[in-house]
Amino acid sequence: MSVDRKRILGMLAEGKITADEAEALLDALSPSAEEPSADLPAPASDWPTGPSATGTPKFMYVKVTGKDKVNVKVPLGLLRAGLKLTSLIPPQAMDQINESMGEAGMSIDFNNLKPEDIEDLITNLREMEVNVHSADGDNVRVFCA
Repeated sequence: MSVDRKRILGMLAEGKITADEAEALLDALSPSAEEPSADLPAPASDWPTGPSATGTPKFMYVKVTGKDKVNVKVPLGLLRAGLKLTSLIPPQAMDQINESMGEAGMSIDFNNLKPEDIEDLITNLREMEVNVHSADGDNVRVFCA
């Protein structure tokens, strides 16, 4: 079970959200394969159609079709490298970073990040997909494979 699903079910159990809200959030996490969006463009031939052979995503893709054309492929290994770089940040600076992130509404403590956390994140990115359809006809798709 993904971290997001556990978090949603935890909020439901704690009474922070209703069953209907939990259902909507869970539905948003995993769009049904039975209900493909008619608005989505057909995948380009170079778009992966599923997870990598190992089941763990290797890249994050950002594709824009329409009037504007964008094709970005980001190695998820950058997350691993970024985690290793955080170990080089002095503790006082890390405290300031965490405090500033908290003030901006992003409560994340980089001191507590562990390699297995990043691996869990990368594994769960396999379930992530964002589709945006603009009024001018451009379609944006962000996904990991």
